[in-house]
Amino acid sequence: MNLVAALLVDLERSPLGTRSRLSDNLLGKPVLRRTLERVSRTTTLSSIHVLCPVRQANQVRPLLDGLDVKLETHDAGPPSYQMLVQASRLWGLDGWRGGIGSLCAFDEDFHAPLVHGLARQTGADGVMSIPAAAPVIDPELLDAMVRHFQDHHDQAKLTIVQAPPGLGALIIDQHVLEELTSANLPPGALLMYQPGNPMPDIAGKEACYRPPADVVESKGRLLCDTQRSMDRIVRLLESGGDSWDTVKIARWLSSVEAKRVADVPEEIEVELTTEHPFTTSQLRPRGADVGRRGPIKMEAVRAVADWIGEADDVRIVLGGFGEPVCHPDFREICRIFRDAGAAAIAVRTSVALDDPAATSAFIEAPIDVLEVTLDAACEDTYRRVHGVDEYGNVLSRLERLLARRADEQRVLPLIVPSMIKANETLNDLEPFVDMWQQRLGTLVVTGYSHCAMQRPLRTVTNMAPPLRAPCRRVFSRALILADGRMTTCDQDFAGKQTVGRVDETPVRELWRHDDLAGIRANDHPKMPLCPKCDEWHRP
Repeated sequence: MNLVAALLVDLERSPLGTRSRLSDNLLGKPVLRRTLERVSRTTTLSSIHVLCPVRQANQVRPLLDGLDVKLETHDAGPPSYQMLVQASRLWGLDGWRGGIGSLCAFDEDFHAPLVHGLARQTGADGVMSIPAAAPVIDPELLDAMVRHFQDHHDQAKLTIVQAPPGLGALIIDQHVLEELTSANLPPGALLMYQPGNPMPDIAGKEACYRPPADVVESKGRLLCDTQRSMDRIVRLLESGGDSWDTVKIARWLSSVEAKRVADVPEEIEVELTTEHPFTTSQLRPRGADVGRRGPIKMEAVRAVADWIGEADDVRIVLGGFGEPVCHPDFREICRIFRDAGAAAIAVRTSVALDDPAATSAFIEAPIDVLEVTLDAACEDTYRRVHGVDEYGNVLSRLERLLARRADEQRVLPLIVPSMIKANETLNDLEPFVDMWQQRLGTLVVTGYSHCAMQRPLRTVTNMAPPLRAPCRRVFSRALILADGRMTTCDQDFAGKQTVGRVDETPVRELWRHDDLAGIRANDHPKMPLCPKCDEWHRP
């Protein structure tokens, strides 16, 4: 079987939209050359092809010197779905799966027309799409994937692998490439749940090559496209990772990197105000339960904005326990975070305000994702869980948002309806998923939380493992309340575990506060909330 490798190279921008690091020096060698040297050690590929823009050919060619690699140039622009993929994948960087709308790591640098053209040019039966910024990719894993593809080609026309980004690749049949090119879709579209044609998840079918459990269960981006992942790869190589196989790398990610605290968290949630038009929701802390805070001062916003300037992959969530658009400077705050270098901005809203200015703000402010907290699929459930008869009005506002986005031919913001799964919403779960998956191709369902026994028990099933481990969230997420205080996590709606004010103490110091260090070490008996919390296992 004729299988070729394709690596898409751009020396200016990465598939995520960050600065390309392919020509950067990585412990003595350019990133791209390290990737190609490892791919060249495979034994099952017919040829290896680097696809780059014509204008960059003279810069790319020296990076390939002496390697058995073919340089292919093109004048194609980015695929039409690239902005969608970027906005989706920025919320799931550390896993092969987990972006908005079921998009996956192998969608990031996949250009269907270019890869399809390469397959036709070489007469290939299939193409292995390999990230160019993967300097620790395992050639033995790639060969194992090829053999799996060959053995199961009659049942599956593609092969994926459950592995952290940068360790795996995608193999796709030429006929599927043709279909994706015609439909103008990334391959992750093939993995989406379709209500009209439900099928078993691809991870349980022949299309998935299954590595050892250590690999499947590990997480951590190993692609040189953000400063965070670049630094991680340097630490890996300095630890001896250049000679490790995928299993040993995965164990290092789980045992060493998982315990590391970065200078800036991956995600920062900022509560702009606790004001909200609906104050009687049964599922979310609001109103009297939360108390009055804010609106957040611009000094606090700028302190957080200065902090995120130290990284290029930080996600900002404007949420907390109020309605963000109630803040009088909502648009300006969005602009401040964008100008500071936020990789992505999301807003959590109930679309509760009957105000055209609010609708305009959602479309015109520089945001990437709008999470709409519906929590219901019918008027009766909405009335029972939120205490107001507003379901029809909220849907009307949501439809106006969608219509305006379409009229203006915008991709962003991605609009993501969300539901909290609780005893009161369980009967609505299936129709909610089917309705919004079919309508928008994306939604989110989260479990109800009693917030460390501060709220009534409405949980359908307690999913916490029997043995307590360090809380996963405090390694990668921070929450700033509307009065400027940083608290330990999003369960602390009343501010009982705050560590200081961001407008009085450097935010980096608060992020490394002794209380947070204790929680990260699973030593928290003196904390008022942590001993009663059962959300510690959630990422």
